Amino acid sequence: MRLEDRITRRRRRGRTRRVVRDLSALDPTAHPDEPTGRGPTLERILDVLDPVFDGSLPPHAHIYGPKGVGKSAVVTALFDQLARAIPSQQSVIYTTTRTAGTPATSFAYVDARTASTEFALLHATLDALSEERVPSQGVGIESLRNRLSDRVSHDERAVVAVDHVGEPETYSAQTAIDLLDDVSPHFSVLTIGREPVDGIGGGVETVEVPAYERHNLVDILVERASDGIARNALTHEATSEVAAWADGDAHDALSALYGAARLAAADGAETLDTGLVTAGIDAVPDDGCSLGRVFALPESRRRVLQTFVALDDAEKSSVTAATEGIAAAPSVSLSATTIRRVLYELADLGLVRRVPVAKSTDGPGRPATRPIPNFSTLAFRGLNDTDR
Repeated sequence: MRLEDRITRRRRRGRTRRVVRDLSALDPTAHPDEPTGRGPTLERILDVLDPVFDGSLPPHAHIYGPKGVGKSAVVTALFDQLARAIPSQQSVIYTTTRTAGTPATSFAYVDARTASTEFALLHATLDALSEERVPSQGVGIESLRNRLSDRVSHDERAVVAVDHVGEPETYSAQTAIDLLDDVSPHFSVLTIGREPVDGIGGGVETVEVPAYERHNLVDILVERASDGIARNALTHEATSEVAAWADGDAHDALSALYGAARLAAADGAETLDTGLVTAGIDAVPDDGCSLGRVFALPESRRRVLQTFVALDDAEKSSVTAATEGIAAAPSVSLSATTIRRVLYELADLGLVRRVPVAKSTDGPGRPATRPIPNFSTLAFRGLNDTDR
């Protein structure tokens, strides 16, 4: 953090102590510039990418591990540094010691959650490799292929990270590799997902990222809290409680701490005591989905989800009741039929859970169910109120 930011966050209006200085520092969907506790993982990925330092193209690779273990944080930070350290075609100044025949390397990061089709993947890749914005309208797939092929050639290679492959709304690692391979042989594709990929093409390196050790998770929470929480407002006992409960998942740990900080700010508390931390933990469902998936939804689905979260328990007592409550909201301009379909789609994607309202049913058919969010609504509400 810059010194200017540190000073600004310590300024006070009056003498009232504020427990929360900067809630965004605890954002579970944001990644730090320097990932904590992932030195060995960085080295393994650098081993795979090592040929770029000799001007060669590295093999395709797949990085995998469970939710919340820092895969995206490591890759985004690493690619950002590599893009600065290794010259691309745009940054090369040809001299007598470097001829035009020496290949340069560019680095690009693509999130499959927001680039979930072939067109979107090619467009996002070309956009990341281009100095000027690439229009999304009036451009066909073949045009994108041709422009990418021209952009990546024998004297300009590209390493593309494709994150969040293999999720319900994205494509597989193999598909991402095949799509870019079909454009040019000068692409190296590094995919990131939660599961190992069986049967992936030969020559693809793999790197497994394990869950965080508890002490690493404590370090992450302390580092984030030092930027967002007033000094001494978060006790070591509370931090250890969150880390022990999260069981190696930094996303869930930060979601719990973010929720606790929101409650503290609303209550005017001077510390994040055990009660607030417990409330933050209780708001995070077991085996819930990541908030990154929620905020990657298309605007229409996200608006339905926002309205759904705002309903009270009675209005969420069944899918029918939730549909009626959402349809009545002025911010949603969809029919009840469409809203019901969206709720079922969100349930199929794992963003909403349907839980039985009774253990048995008196008649034929399945027991009635009620929908509930499958993520921390405490964290979601706070993040949704910010300018994302």
